Amino acid sequence: MSASIPKVEDIAQVKLERRYGLTAPRGVAGRNSDNTLIKSILRWEPSTPLREGMRMTCEWIEDPY
Repeated sequence: MSASIPKVEDIAQVKLERRYGLTAPRGVAGRNSDNTLIKSILRWEPSTPLREGMRMTCEWIEDPY
């Protein structure tokens, strides 16, 4: 995967056109999941890598049944 192609475009095999509203309000700069608490309390952590989970989700969305 090229570093310039976002993961979701690569996984879904689509190319999205972007139009940025530079005067629009900006939300948070980014979102991250900190799994420290759930790991310490439940002794559990996700076993599916992000890219694989995204691929499975795309397949699920595309499957009409």
